[in-house]
Amino acid sequence: MEIFMKNVSFDATRTEVVLCIAQQLHSPPFLASSGAALVNFHVHLLKNKGGFKPQGHNGSGFLTFATRDLGLRFLSIYRSGGIFISIRGKAIQFAPSNKQNGRSDVVEMVRIMPYVDPRIQEEETRRSEEMANHRVAIQTIQFGWDCRDGVFSAESEASPSYCSLVFDEERRQFRVQYFHQNNRYIVAIRFSQIDTLTAHRYLQSEPVILFILLDPPTYEMEPNSTAPRYDGTLEDSVRSLLLGSAPASLRIRNQISALPIPQDHERVAPYASLALRLVCANNIELEKFRKLSKLAGFPHVASREYPFDRRNLFSQEAVDEYSQWVRKLPWTVAFQVEAIVRKRSVDLREMLGLLPDIKQLLRRKDKAWVSSMLRDFGTKVYSLYTSDSPEDSAPDAVRRCFDKVVKAFESQPQRRNFKPTDGSLYESLHVTITPTTMMLDGPYPERSNRVIRKYDPVHQESFIRVTFAEEGRLQYRFDREIDSREFIQSRVGPILFDGLVIAGRKFEFLAYSQSALKEHSVWFVKPFQILINGSEEWVRAHTIIKSLGNFDNLEFDPKLPYCPARYAARLSQAFTATDASVSVNVEEIIYLDDIEVETNEQKYCFTDGVGTMSEEVAREIWRRLRRTRKRLRSVRGHPSAYQVRVMGSKGMLSVDYKLRGRAVCLRPSMIKFEAPEARDIEIARAFDRPTPYFLNRPLIMLLEGLGVDYRVFKKFQDRAVHETENAALSLGKASKLLECYGLGSSFRLPSVMNSLDKVGISHLNGDKFYEKSFEFAKNHILRLLKNHARIPVPGAWTLVGVADVHEYLKPGEVFACIRPLNGKAFFLEGPVVISRSPTIHPGDIQLVTAIGSPPPGSCFESEPLANTVVFSVLGHRPLPSCLGGGDLDGDIYNVIPLNDPDLRGFNLKKTHAPASYAPAQKKLLDGRKSTMRDVAEFVMDYIVSDVLGIIAINWLIIADQSDLGITDPDCIQLANLHSDAVDYPKSGNPVDPGKIPRLKHRIKPDWNAPETVDVHKLTNKYYQSERAIGRLFRAIDLPAENRPMEGATRISTRRGNHRAGAGSVSEFSDQPSLFGTDHVYETIETCVQEYIATEDPFHQQRFLDEAEEMFSHYSTELQGICITHTLSSARNAALTEEEAMIGTIVQKTSQPRRRTDMISRLRETTDILVRGMRETLEGEEGETEEDYLQRAWYAWQVALEKGREFGAQSFGWVALGGIFEAIRKIEEREIGRRIR
Repeated sequence: MEIFMKNVSFDATRTEVVLCIAQQLHSPPFLASSGAALVNFHVHLLKNKGGFKPQGHNGSGFLTFATRDLGLRFLSIYRSGGIFISIRGKAIQFAPSNKQNGRSDVVEMVRIMPYVDPRIQEEETRRSEEMANHRVAIQTIQFGWDCRDGVFSAESEASPSYCSLVFDEERRQFRVQYFHQNNRYIVAIRFSQIDTLTAHRYLQSEPVILFILLDPPTYEMEPNSTAPRYDGTLEDSVRSLLLGSAPASLRIRNQISALPIPQDHERVAPYASLALRLVCANNIELEKFRKLSKLAGFPHVASREYPFDRRNLFSQEAVDEYSQWVRKLPWTVAFQVEAIVRKRSVDLREMLGLLPDIKQLLRRKDKAWVSSMLRDFGTKVYSLYTSDSPEDSAPDAVRRCFDKVVKAFESQPQRRNFKPTDGSLYESLHVTITPTTMMLDGPYPERSNRVIRKYDPVHQESFIRVTFAEEGRLQYRFDREIDSREFIQSRVGPILFDGLVIAGRKFEFLAYSQSALKEHSVWFVKPFQILINGSEEWVRAHTIIKSLGNFDNLEFDPKLPYCPARYAARLSQAFTATDASVSVNVEEIIYLDDIEVETNEQKYCFTDGVGTMSEEVAREIWRRLRRTRKRLRSVRGHPSAYQVRVMGSKGMLSVDYKLRGRAVCLRPSMIKFEAPEARDIEIARAFDRPTPYFLNRPLIMLLEGLGVDYRVFKKFQDRAVHETENAALSLGKASKLLECYGLGSSFRLPSVMNSLDKVGISHLNGDKFYEKSFEFAKNHILRLLKNHARIPVPGAWTLVGVADVHEYLKPGEVFACIRPLNGKAFFLEGPVVISRSPTIHPGDIQLVTAIGSPPPGSCFESEPLANTVVFSVLGHRPLPSCLGGGDLDGDIYNVIPLNDPDLRGFNLKKTHAPASYAPAQKKLLDGRKSTMRDVAEFVMDYIVSDVLGIIAINWLIIADQSDLGITDPDCIQLANLHSDAVDYPKSGNPVDPGKIPRLKHRIKPDWNAPETVDVHKLTNKYYQSERAIGRLFRAIDLPAENRPMEGATRISTRRGNHRAGAGSVSEFSDQPSLFGTDHVYETIETCVQEYIATEDPFHQQRFLDEAEEMFSHYSTELQGICITHTLSSARNAALTEEEAMIGTIVQKTSQPRRRTDMISRLRETTDILVRGMRETLEGEEGETEEDYLQRAWYAWQVALEKGREFGAQSFGWVALGGIFEAIRKIEEREIGRRIR
């Protein structure tokens, strides 16, 4: 409500008026009680239009409250209640305004924002103005190398005109800027990028600012900027430099990979961008920088002197010599050399000193041996930089490290293969292209695809996965004033169009998979030769594409070749990560029609993306998968549904009990192109178990809007928090918690914990490694709950959808059989809330009926299709199409059975008609077929035009801000745009950003604040959301994270000579593992001694030697995994051993999705590593279970002996898992013998 004010003293400032009114409102009689929230309000004093007034107002104005009730109450007290508010001797008079509703934006701001003392706001304004006037004059810019002996070596330097350093408060950046040829050039350094910052007088004379960075800075160019003129003072000149000639809102800048001056910066930037030395104009400017840093909120500016030199580590001569050397090396060897250099583990001079030795080794060893050795050396030399040992800072540290690794490798005459037996794995090479450089990683075992498996394994090295990313491996997130399209075209375009050159080898753009495109990741290949009919032929990118199948003149999709995005999406099928399984003959493939219906002139398909297979084929596929993946061998039965790729088809195959022999039925909706020769059934996913159900923020927002009470969500969140807190009490509870959230699964931790609990070891209190690991697990879970509302709902399930091909189910009915892994099957019955993520439209959640146990004589009695939700094929529209536009090609659906008493609160009070989800219009070329250049163009368009994330978050914020919630017209419009954005990778038609509705106001809900900021300190940017997701967000307090890594096991720690935080490998390294204590050790030893002798003088040394070799390999691989799965490209960036074992990344980030993707890859790589270790312990075919137990026992002994050495603790858990697995197998064997 708006209230008119008059008779305000002309001498009173707005701040005085606000404080005077606040004094009344925040105390009785207006304030109801001492504990009540302080009422917010807004004061606007009208501008004086004539004559001089001291404070510029005319003595009148408006007072605005959030509600009419508050306004009327105020008037009743301070207008007619006899109480007056006086300022400077004048009593303000109040009366209802002519427009009592007030300005909507002001009312909304008052409603959502807390009261803030205006004096605090004045101080913030004063501080901002003072920072804007602080500009530091810079005389010289020096880019260099932070040498391992603590010396800064200048590698590229210049003294540009009009150079200064300023602070950008909005972006939280230091910005160094200068002019060159009518352009302004900027070096932008975010606070989060700074490792150390010093401001000192070098040799008591030269005023120096030195930045040591975690990631390279951003280089920018603002074209056509007029150079400043001196107007008397340096201060005036620098101010004009900052402000420029054009309005800030009109300036568009270009991001660039290197600066024009220094002239040699382009050569040096890929290697030496982590150390920046600025020489100030004089000592006054240095002191000005100290004050600016303090005002900006960066108080950690050291004053210690930093030694300086010019060592020419990356001179033109050194670069040329290195390039000539590395191009002559075998590719796999050259890759490892480049990986070491690009990771900034060594400088070029150090690597040049090693290249003759590498060449000599290649004369004595094969390339596989040398590349493997160099990969090991890469992880070792990487950790030298962060070591606090004096000898690791010596000039010959790299040489000694190299010789040590070579000696260790040569001491093992025949290196064993520790990789798991999985026919679908291949050695994957990764390249990340950033704005300034490229990073090389691998090779890592990963799931292969149809193309990789087509060629001999020797050619796997010719394929690389290339990811385009920001520094720190984050996805591109451009400043709104950056011309993102121009940058992508200049940085990414030449690579996609002309190829990527690494170590003298040229790679060509090949294709991508749909999931990889979302990560801006694509495939490249270098030409290689294969033998065909006795003659050698070259394989290139275009020959691979041509061999995939026929995409032209297709009856079912005649315009496919004319749509680059759709053409690329069809190619991507061949690059989907799959497991090879069985082949089918032409006569075993049956083509069926889709089940379709036309409603309101729109055609719907009930079997969209799903075919069927015989029981025999399903069983044969599972046998093949179990043969190559030992982990599946303990799973009883076989899945009823698989997500597959076969020939040119993709989608689901579910078992049809009526099919006999070997039969596979495909439908037109599955067939995307013609590839009749590719008859292997490739498995993208086998649905052998049900997936637990987790809520998320969009789902909660919709459910709340459809009538589900906040208390329902709060109950399950409280339960999750309680279980998380209590899990520390015992290994049994911890095991269940980790299993629920998929933590520690790569290392089989839940199983090992259960086994320990069963033998009487109920807790590991005092074991620092375990306690730190569990702390990280707890942090991971609470972070998911707080920041994503990922709340488990026991009793609800996530299941893949298939069709009721026998037409038993009625419209609105589903059938769901849940069969937990090796557990008893049960059936869902009664009303079910069903949805499919992502949910965004009110109609994306529906109520259906589950029919329960298979009725006698029904098709489900013969085949219950376990772990799927079966949809009816009758009615006017398929239910999956109502749920976010879903289909049956592998989409998974969330089901909540309301007959469960614990889940009845999820019953919807109302439902909404589903959206139509019409197919997106395709972007076609004008009369010509697509080429791979067109596909490359689309990749670049996608990087800059993908707005799916923006649409999703805007929908969630507007639903929070609007009184109409999820039914707000803007939310409905966003839901429709979301569908188009989801289709963009296949349609090629991006969503016009101009059509995306704007937020209701600039102040966002508190749950939307990045985890990297303290939302409590930014009350002017975030309000307290009263929606369920806001209340759930505030209901969880994350543990204090002042030093989350303290006590964790790192590869090594930071140097202590000029950096803070020196220490040992771990602060607890002097505290042995609890497993070495008498009680725990003897308990496990007693279990083992029931089956074998724990001291075997005849075989002990052999088993110990094997275990030592295993640990050496394991530790090296784990170090590599920890180095490459971080969210930073900093020299000292690496995950801890605890993070790797739990399967989490503790580091906060502004891009949690990127962290989720990295965690997924971390778990995948550690899973493969651990599987290889477990299979090695298990031994060869024909060896006994007792041999398995013996190996595992001695591997555990080696782990205990290594103490807190990196890798030893997690290796001990792997060995323990082997011990319990071997014992279980012995017991099962003996039980089987007794039964026989």
